Amino acid sequence: MRKYLERAKIIRNLPLASSIYHLELYSPKIANEARAGQFVMLRVTEDFIPLLRRPFSLFRIRKEEGILEIAYKIVGKGTGMLSKKPEGEYVDLLGPLGNGFRLPPPGTRDVWVLAGGIGIAALRPLIESIKGAMPEVNLTLYYGVKSSSELFSIDDFSEMCDGLRCSTDDGSFGFCGNVLGCVIHDWETLGTIPSYLYACGPTVMLRHVAQWVIDHSIPSQFSLESLMGCGVGACLGCAVPKKSDGEPSYVHVCFEGPIFSPDIIQWEKLL
Repeated sequence: MRKYLERAKIIRNLPLASSIYHLELYSPKIANEARAGQFVMLRVTEDFIPLLRRPFSLFRIRKEEGILEIAYKIVGKGTGMLSKKPEGEYVDLLGPLGNGFRLPPPGTRDVWVLAGGIGIAALRPLIESIKGAMPEVNLTLYYGVKSSSELFSIDDFSEMCDGLRCSTDDGSFGFCGNVLGCVIHDWETLGTIPSYLYACGPTVMLRHVAQWVIDHSIPSQFSLESLMGCGVGACLGCAVPKKSDGEPSYVHVCFEGPIFSPDIIQWEKLL
């Protein structure tokens, strides 16, 4: 797959929820190549502060219009500076990067998609891809955040999915507890598990979800989050430990991922 370094024009950069922004970029070359689960590396300024590009998942890919949408959370200086970028300005993008999600195998009946916090940003294109290619699949989205102020695009997700379950740590909306707690509650109540599962969110969430899907033999794909310096495998800064019977082994989130089967990761060494 081709990768491009492209000057992307900012079409829209507006708040979506508490500390979360919605960025629309005109980037026709990258948009034409991109697929669900991939990401871009974005240079926030022309200066050396911040020095490194920042990785961002693709929240929506509008190929025909040449537009990429990114949902991002302000977590530091780089994203804070990005949130102040006006319409009409340009940013440098490198992408599309990473391996992307694979569709569930033919015959899959029920798919559960688990999103923790801003991890929802990587999952919207996946949901659109599954429902477009496999409309017969029953797809349920589990979307968990700390508080209701962090939820966004609920109406859109409700229309896209066959089922939507929201959870908040503080109980301000939906199920009171984390997203895996909501999943386990529904599993214990309904007595069913999915044919296939996808997840994206904080590492601590993915570690617990990984144990649950492995215990129940649920085929899954996880999108891992990681600090990245280059996005193309040159700096090796995004190495994560891989299960191995011999010498320590690693995979790199930027070019071997960010999508992995959870059973290959050595989760206990990530925290």
